[in-house]
Amino acid sequence: MYGPTFPELKISEEDAQLVPPTMSDEAVAQAWYRLLRTVGDPVDLCRPAVVSQTQAFLQYAIASPNIMDPCQHPCLQGLPQIFLKAIKGIAGQVDAFLGVSQACCWEECCVTSAAPGSGFGGNVGVGVEKSTGKDQPQPFPTPPTQRRLAKSFSVTPSAVTKGIPKASLISLTTSRISNNPPISTTNSGPSSTSSTTSVTSLGQDVRPPLAPGRPKCNSILHLFGEWLFEAVFIGTEGWSQNLPQPSGASKRPSSVLVDGPSSLQETVSAIPASLGIDRYESGRAEAMGALCRIFCAKKTGEEILPVYLARFYQAMFHGLKVNEARECGETLASVLLNSADLFRLDLDGIQVLVPAVITALEVVLPDKDLKLKSNSVSRVELRRASIHLLISMLTLPLHFQNLVIKELPAFSILGNQDRNQVTFAQLKPRLMNLLINALQVETDPQNTHMLLGGLLLSVQDSAAAEEVDQVTQPDAVVSDTTTNLLSSATSDSASQVSISSDLRSLGDSSDIATLQEESIAFDSAHALFVRATYLVCHRLISSWKTDLNVSLAALELLSGLARTHIRETARKLTDALECKRTVRWLCDYIAYQCWRPPPAHSKDLHSSIVAAFTCLTTWLTADPQLLQDKDCLMTVLEVVELGVSGTKSVGKPGEPIKMKDEKELKPASMRVRDAADALLTIILEQVGYFPSVCGAQSLSSLLDEVSLLRHCNSWMGGRVVRQAAVERFRYFVAENATMLALLEEPLGNDQDPQPTVTVLIRGPFGRHAWTMQLRHLPRHRSSVRSINTNPGRPLPLAEAAPRTDYKPRFFPDNVDRIPHCKVDESIPTLEAVMNDNDGVKNEHRLLSQLLERQINLEQKSSEEVENSSEEKINECVPPQICHEFQTARLFLSHFGFLNFEPKESGEESTGSGLIALDPTIPGFCADLENLDHTSPRTCDTVHIFYVKAGQKNAEEILSNVLHESSVSDHFLEFLSSLGWPVSVSSHAGWTGHVSTSWRVTVPVNVPQPAHSDHGGALYNGDTHVLYWADVSSEIAFVVPTHSMNAISGESNDETNYNGDSSSNSQGWFERSISESAGNRAYSISQNTSQSSRTMSLDLEKQPSSLTGSGPPSASSTDPIRPRRSAKHSLPTQTDTRILVVWLESLEDHLQFPIADLLPCMRTGLEYSHAIRASDVQIIFVQSLASGLLRVKLQGPVSRINLATPLVDGMVVSRRVLGNLIRQTTLNMGRRRRLDNDSYHPPHVRRRLKIQDMVQKYKRNLEQPELLTLLFSDPQT
Repeated sequence: MYGPTFPELKISEEDAQLVPPTMSDEAVAQAWYRLLRTVGDPVDLCRPAVVSQTQAFLQYAIASPNIMDPCQHPCLQGLPQIFLKAIKGIAGQVDAFLGVSQACCWEECCVTSAAPGSGFGGNVGVGVEKSTGKDQPQPFPTPPTQRRLAKSFSVTPSAVTKGIPKASLISLTTSRISNNPPISTTNSGPSSTSSTTSVTSLGQDVRPPLAPGRPKCNSILHLFGEWLFEAVFIGTEGWSQNLPQPSGASKRPSSVLVDGPSSLQETVSAIPASLGIDRYESGRAEAMGALCRIFCAKKTGEEILPVYLARFYQAMFHGLKVNEARECGETLASVLLNSADLFRLDLDGIQVLVPAVITALEVVLPDKDLKLKSNSVSRVELRRASIHLLISMLTLPLHFQNLVIKELPAFSILGNQDRNQVTFAQLKPRLMNLLINALQVETDPQNTHMLLGGLLLSVQDSAAAEEVDQVTQPDAVVSDTTTNLLSSATSDSASQVSISSDLRSLGDSSDIATLQEESIAFDSAHALFVRATYLVCHRLISSWKTDLNVSLAALELLSGLARTHIRETARKLTDALECKRTVRWLCDYIAYQCWRPPPAHSKDLHSSIVAAFTCLTTWLTADPQLLQDKDCLMTVLEVVELGVSGTKSVGKPGEPIKMKDEKELKPASMRVRDAADALLTIILEQVGYFPSVCGAQSLSSLLDEVSLLRHCNSWMGGRVVRQAAVERFRYFVAENATMLALLEEPLGNDQDPQPTVTVLIRGPFGRHAWTMQLRHLPRHRSSVRSINTNPGRPLPLAEAAPRTDYKPRFFPDNVDRIPHCKVDESIPTLEAVMNDNDGVKNEHRLLSQLLERQINLEQKSSEEVENSSEEKINECVPPQICHEFQTARLFLSHFGFLNFEPKESGEESTGSGLIALDPTIPGFCADLENLDHTSPRTCDTVHIFYVKAGQKNAEEILSNVLHESSVSDHFLEFLSSLGWPVSVSSHAGWTGHVSTSWRVTVPVNVPQPAHSDHGGALYNGDTHVLYWADVSSEIAFVVPTHSMNAISGESNDETNYNGDSSSNSQGWFERSISESAGNRAYSISQNTSQSSRTMSLDLEKQPSSLTGSGPPSASSTDPIRPRRSAKHSLPTQTDTRILVVWLESLEDHLQFPIADLLPCMRTGLEYSHAIRASDVQIIFVQSLASGLLRVKLQGPVSRINLATPLVDGMVVSRRVLGNLIRQTTLNMGRRRRLDNDSYHPPHVRRRLKIQDMVQKYKRNLEQPELLTLLFSDPQT
């Protein structure tokens, strides 16, 4: 127990002076141990009748007329406090050996407890101010920082009045040195009921680990176990307060419980009420807490003696008992506060405590106004510790199923033989109702976050188990209504059918079977789905909408529920109604947040609205049938309209309807507008059509200019140069956001000689290819030929038609008889005009010549017709089919892109926002390729490592996955559940590195690893990765190896950063690539080194600064490329590093070499700043002996860093681990992007890139010039 690996202790100068400097370490240890052995049994302090059996007490009883018994001496009133101080001293010793940090001096902690009459309740043993009646977290934890053990537990009056002298105290009980500030340095669990006010002790983000070099639990129990075990059994059955335990009594674990009372009768009536056993409850709770901390300090693979485990379980059964008043006593509170890790440590036989723990949690969690016997206990911390226990038991029923939970022999001996045996499956209804009811009354944000994660775990675990096992539900379940399913969620009681009651207290087994049959509807996957959606949506709108973290967690849960696949046989007719109700609730939530008054609008509010739009997207893509409902579609589109414009066309009742073209666009923010715009596009393009025939790897068409040109009839074979292919297309930009590439050549597979145009549409949401034909008949009648060799016309008649000769009259016949007037002379004669103007005379002469020539031609033609024979008359035939079309002009005209009507202001419009681009300008082809390599979806990378027990070296960790025999079978099963394997060369999505992403390349002859014998090394990114995607996100799971490390490091060092403004004109955050033509190099924007990216709220206010428009600066044309060390203003939090580490031993997470492994996690998105180890998000997974897995989260502290569904300390099953980790990593990336002020969604970046290309490559054409361009050949 003593050596260089022992936890470092901090000893005060005063105490350090007590140890002579010449004393050796061995002598100090021996002296301390021998002094410790001189201390008597503290449990004797609980027996006033024994303590008072001395001469002094007897003489006082004889001399005093009011004292009938020596145990009634006034000084004995301090025994409860002395007992508490004694146990505190032992608990302090335990904390010191465990390396638990303390925050204040032990003497200060016990100041208020020295007052007479404070032996029970109130502020026992608490020396710091506490907030009574409030559940708010305390600013500082309260466990004492220096706990001192008294040399002797003397009960003489002098000892009581004078207190404990400092010279007689041992100073080995101080806390080890911690690098954390005092406010965040807490212990793993409060040390006693007096220290249960440590409100941050059980927080998953502030609770520090125990000392890595702490001694084994057996060693600590050898020292203090006897005292602590006896202390926790005081007041239990078989324990006597009057008689001391015989000195030669056996120390068997169950002797205190099994052995009956002594043959001598107790004289309980002689003991004053103020010294009853209930007055020692604080000391017992202190001892119980110390024992729980000892057993929760067990390391992976550590063995604890069965004798200690058995006695501890018996103590836990007594400590978890609930009184008839159903109030939480000090011992129960101490047990719950110090046992958060109890079911995560592979303790042998720990499952016997599950029913008792659930019963205790049913007292604490469902009650909003919990009755606490001690005001020093924080309700928030007590509920948090209880939730930790709850989320570590949620998977037990489905994992162990019908396995019987045995009871301790001691309780069977005490008359419980008739109890029915309880199985794990019978506990599931109680756990589910406990979870639902706890979430219903929870008010603390962190506790709510943990419960939401546990709820999603329960739903998905149940759905996965039912899908695998094909559990058939009784017919009665089909008739259950939604009201029945929601009963426990809408009632303050535990459950409508009393599921939360202890099943062992019921009657015979038939009653239990009947109850289980009735309660199946309440804990099936479908029932949990309905109850979860109802409760979460209700609380999201009613009480969570003002808290960003809780709102995000609730929206993440709803997104997870939308992706949960419930087997077909378990679904009800109410499913469609429930899903529609959820969508309507989400729309109401968005509307409420948007309509809040202007002072309430903030970044957090807009982040919650964006997250709600994302959640709504998930629901609509997961269940496209929702949009088949007219009301649901109307509700969704109204919310989209609200997000885009800021108002609805159909307002409140009585308000006039506003047409969309009459409204002024005032969205809540640009981020909200972008999110609504994305949802609208997904509704129109993807809902019901995702994934496409290309698979989930791409939302865009895989065709580009080169591939289309290869299918044209004019292609002669051979390699197609991209620049040449681009010049065959016409490029236009419509509405400053959509780029059109028009190819007027028909494709080779088109057999129909119709006017054809092939369009490549590049917009904010991807690239799409369309082939359009101009048809005068429907497609089903296109086979009808318009040219017929024998149309069936009648034969021409030989008779000539009678001809009537007539002379045309230009004036009436009587014009000569009409007298002339002056008006007739107002028009001069032709001769007069010609004589006056020579120009008119010449024009008249030319016109006369033309008339004379035409008259001659017509007369000649008439004579030929008269002289021709009938046989020479030709039949009318249609003209030859035209094979040359200007289809680009026809397409633009027919689709309304060419509109030359004048605007209202009188200015002429140049084609209704249509802008022609010049593809021959240098750099156009490179920028076009960069645009194609900008994904319309967010994308993240998760790196996975396998760590064997005791490994600290990065090289060893990387080599674990090379062979299948080096890793666990469960690890390979976990990898297969994350996503589907894809080949990097043929994959069109994100691959984990920008050099191979969003393109299909020709595979290079790279040596392929053996697919059969690998421990995950196949997915190192060289040839394969694990990939998953939905309509808005992509994730690549990479298992780094040595080869991948070398390749990524080499490519990173040899990267050429292109400084040309044509390659990249904006700072690309998040997961996007800007590549130069033909290179694997990616560019860093020049303008980002000069000024920060404009906030998302100002997106439309400064388009020039965002798109990099205008002439390039001197720095952009400088031939010197920027170095990686250049200073950039890009935010660091956008490049998220997410790791999943599989541990064989949980303690190895303390020495995981993050910094050494960072070089093998390059994605090509690194900027000038270096990724620090503290910025990395890590999900540690430890496989337990039971087959379950423990999760531990580690990462930087952030306001919205706690992504769900995984929660620190959660215990999950193998069947849902991959799904939960995938959702958690996805939510981690989304939360990081929400928290980044400068982040722009992918579709916004694509739109900005198109705008940038417009500024650099547009043709400044007027209307006539644009028309001339359309009528000309693009190759000329």
